Amino acid sequence: MMRLTLCLFVLWIGVTVGTVVDLQKRIIGGQTCGPHERHYHVRLRLVDAKGNSDMCGGSLISDQWILTAAHCKETMYADIGVHPGPTQQVQKTTQTEIFKDQGNKEHDIMLLKLPTPINIQPVRLPDCQKRPKIDDTVQIAGHGGKTRAKDKSDTLQCADLKVVECDRLEKILAKGYSHYYEEKRYQHWFCGQNKTVVTCPGDSGGGVVFNNMIYGVHSFTGEPNFAVSSAPVGFMDVCAYIKWIHDTTGI
Repeated sequence: MMRLTLCLFVLWIGVTVGTVVDLQKRIIGGQTCGPHERHYHVRLRLVDAKGNSDMCGGSLISDQWILTAAHCKETMYADIGVHPGPTQQVQKTTQTEIFKDQGNKEHDIMLLKLPTPINIQPVRLPDCQKRPKIDDTVQIAGHGGKTRAKDKSDTLQCADLKVVECDRLEKILAKGYSHYYEEKRYQHWFCGQNKTVVTCPGDSGGGVVFNNMIYGVHSFTGEPNFAVSSAPVGFMDVCAYIKWIHDTTGI
């Protein structure tokens, strides 16, 4: 991820229209999210002095906590309430927590805390006795291009993917991106794919929702260099980290 400077860590609540360049994964082949969907979606971005920006997504899981991907930790601005809008307020975050295992290795899952409660309905944490199974449909969302020719979308895009076995994604990474695979193999993730939906720069960190609960965090694809591809997608498994989430947030 490109490192950018001269930034402040603040929270911008309720901006619908994107004004920055997407450098993380985006959704192509999705559709505009419904007006009553994804109010908890957070757009995370880091803006430098020239106005350039990295972008990720995230999800409000309480009135003060955001769940996202740890590789979005360079992101400094968070737009909350991006769908359907409008702008509500600006805040600074007060706390960043990244999961580390017993070997002190970071996993690609992160919590951000807000200084004051937000009046937006959060997404529900998962019922881990009813995880999505192979061939179940999950939903992802992000601000990105609607077509390959458009680099961003003014509206939050939603798309459905089927849960698939991870063997194909593992083979792609092990063969072509062995160093990247070594960083991922010890973490807990599951996989999804829709051959008509493309993820590329804009959606990392966004919530993976099943039965109106968040079961995953959008983490990586079979194209780690963020080329436009319909390769399988890796989602951090929220249930595998649920004790850490509860212990950290108190929710």
